Amino acid sequence: METSSNKLVTVLSSAFLHEIQIAKSKLQSEGIQSFIPDENMALIGFVENYRLQIRSFDVMRAKLILNSILE
Repeated sequence: METSSNKLVTVLSSAFLHEIQIAKSKLQSEGIQSFIPDENMALIGFVENYRLQIRSFDVMRAKLILNSILE
């Protein structure tokens, strides 16, 4: 059963997979697990936006980290 703290939340979306992968690497280096649900869709065709998702209890910390690298 999924608890509210384990719910996946999208913290970043981009038309460019490499931007999402860079953000994922940064979060991982800070100890935050993340997931790119659309990552393999690039193999079969056009994806409008890739999403970076994390567990809901990491959202505030992740946003601070992502804001520091996106500025």
